Amino acid sequence: MHSSSPPASLPQARWRSAETKDVTAMFCKPASIVGFMLIAALSGSRADTTGTQRALDKKLIEYGWDVPFTDYVRANLPEMEKRPFDGLIFKLRGGGLVMTPKPLDEAAFAPDLENLKQTEWKQFTDNFVILWAASDQDWFNDEHWQVIEHNAKLMARCAKVGRCVGVCFDQEPYGTNPWSYVSAAHHDTKSFAEYEAVTRKRGAQFVRALESEFPGLAILTFFQLSYFPQLLIPMDSAQRATSLSQMHYALLPAFLNGMLDAASPEVRIIDGNESAYYYTERLPYFEVCQRIAQRGLLLVEPELWPKYRAQAEVGQALYIDQYFGLRAQKVLGHYLTPEERPQWFEHNVYWSLYTTDKYVWCYSERMNWWTSKDVPPGCEEAIRSARKKLAAGAGLGFDLAPVVEAGKKRERDEIASRLKVQTADIARLPQGTAAPTIDGRVDDAAWTATKPLPPFVALASRPEKLAAATQAWVTYDDKALYLAVRCVEPNPQKLSLAGEKHDDPVWQGDDVEVLLSVPGKATPFYHFMLNPAGVAWDGVHHDETADLSYAPVWQHAVQTGAKEWDAELAIPWAALSMSSPTPGTKVRANLCRQRMQGSELSAWSPMATGFLEPDLFGTWVFR
Repeated sequence: MHSSSPPASLPQARWRSAETKDVTAMFCKPASIVGFMLIAALSGSRADTTGTQRALDKKLIEYGWDVPFTDYVRANLPEMEKRPFDGLIFKLRGGGLVMTPKPLDEAAFAPDLENLKQTEWKQFTDNFVILWAASDQDWFNDEHWQVIEHNAKLMARCAKVGRCVGVCFDQEPYGTNPWSYVSAAHHDTKSFAEYEAVTRKRGAQFVRALESEFPGLAILTFFQLSYFPQLLIPMDSAQRATSLSQMHYALLPAFLNGMLDAASPEVRIIDGNESAYYYTERLPYFEVCQRIAQRGLLLVEPELWPKYRAQAEVGQALYIDQYFGLRAQKVLGHYLTPEERPQWFEHNVYWSLYTTDKYVWCYSERMNWWTSKDVPPGCEEAIRSARKKLAAGAGLGFDLAPVVEAGKKRERDEIASRLKVQTADIARLPQGTAAPTIDGRVDDAAWTATKPLPPFVALASRPEKLAAATQAWVTYDDKALYLAVRCVEPNPQKLSLAGEKHDDPVWQGDDVEVLLSVPGKATPFYHFMLNPAGVAWDGVHHDETADLSYAPVWQHAVQTGAKEWDAELAIPWAALSMSSPTPGTKVRANLCRQRMQGSELSAWSPMATGFLEPDLFGTWVFR
C-alpha cells in the first residue's frame, strides 16, 4: 500500500496548492471541466437539478484478504450478494502470478472454468479476476514473455467464461519488483530509455494476450499515473526521466503506454487511485480526477493522448481498516470514537462514488465480509447510507472536518505525552576560531571545536528504527547562526531530488530542515529547507500559514559523498529579526530530515506526527 499523506514538513493546504497551482493553464478545456466539478463539490449540490434524473453507472467492488476462490463464490453467492456491493474481485485455483516466467498449467484452471460456468451472478454484475504482477522475469527475454502471454491468456479466458467485466491487474509486487530500474537485471548495461522501450513493447504484448481471449475487457488497476504526483508538473523532460528512473515503479508508465498502443477501442484501463485510502476531505477526490485526466498526459506519449483520454478512467479506493482502526499500526481510525468511524467511512464512500468514472474498490484486511468475521459496527450501514443519499441526489448531510480534527488532536496528544523535548546548549565560536566556510564540507575547525547534538530520532508516529543516522552541529558568532548536518545515506544514488530553483517544492524529496522561533515565543517561526542538490526553500509560519514573501539572505551548500550527504548553512541574525543572542538567551528550535527511502522522518527533538509542531520544538540555550 502507498501513502498519499502530505509531507510532514508542510501544512496540508500549502502542500496541496504547491502541487496544483501550475496545472490549469496546461490543458484549458479539461481544466474548465474540473473547475465545474470543484464548484459542484464545494457547493454540495448536483449539477442536474431539474428534469428527469438519470442514474450514473457507479459500481462498488469488494476486495481484500477475504478474496475468495471460484469454488467458494459458486457455493456461497446468494449469501454474498446480500452485501452492499456491485461486484467482487476473486482469485483462481489455477494461479494468479501472471508475470511469472514459469508457464502455468492449463489443466489446473479446469475447476475454475467449471465453477465459473455454473456461477449465476445477479446482484454482483461487475466482477474481476485478480492478476498479480510480482515476478523475476527479464524484460529483455523473449522466452519469458512467451510464457507470460500464455499465462495472461489462461486468466483472461477464465474471466470471459465467468462473464466478468475484466481483470484486476495488481501491479504492487508482493515479491520481486519487476517495475524497478535501479534493481533491474541489466541496470549496468542498459539505459533507462532502453528499459522503457522494451517495457512498452511488453505492455502491448500483455494487452494483446488478454484480448485474444477476452476482447474489449476492462483492466482495473489499483493505481497508475495517480501514483506519480511529483512528476506530473511542468519540468524538463530529462529531469522527469531521471527522477522516474529512481522510483519504485519506474517502468510502470512505459508499460501503460504499451497497453495503450495495443488496446482495442473498447478496452478500459482504470486507475484505481489507491491514495484515496487516506483522504479526510472531499477536495482531493476532485484533484485526483484532474491529476489522472490531465496531468497524467505528461507521462503518456503525445501520439497516445487521444487513446488515453478515451480509454483511461478514474477510479477511487476505500480502506476499511484505516477508518475503523483495524490496522496493526495505530492510525487516525484508532483515535476516533465508535460513532465517528462510520462517519469517516460514509464520507469516503460518498465522495468516492461521486467522483469516480465508474469503479470504486473497497479494500479490507482484518475482517471478512463473507464469513461476517470482525465486520466493524456501522460499516455496512455507512455504505448503504452513502449510496442511498447519492441515489436520491442528496448531500452527505454532515461535516467531517470536526471529526477528523478531534481524532488528530487525540492522536497527537497521546503521542506528545510520550515525548521528551530536547534542550541543548549552543556554544559561541571559540575566540580565534574562524567561522566555517559554507561549502558543504563538515571539516572546518569550527565544527571540530563544536560538540555535536544528539543523533536525530524518528517521529513518534513512525517506526522507531532508522536505517540512516543524522547528526548536526550548531554554533554562532555576532554575525550569524551556523549549522552543519551530516545525513548518512547508504545509497546516495537513490536520493530523491525535487525542485530546481529557490522555493521550488523541495519537500517532495530528500531534504534537511531548520525551524527557529523568535526568542520567548513558539510562533511565528522561520523555516529553511535544503535538499541534496543544493536547492533551498524558506518561509515564515504564522500558525498554519507560510508566508513565502519572506526572502532572507542566507548561505547554504551541500556535498554528497560515498555514504552520506552533508549540508552547511549560515543564517544571519538579521534574517531572524533578532540581534546576536546574549548568554542565556533561549530559542525554540528543531532540525529535521526527510529521507524518501523507507519514508523516514526524523528530528533532533522528538516530534509527534510532523515537522510543523512548534509547541514540541526543543530549546537552544545560547552560551
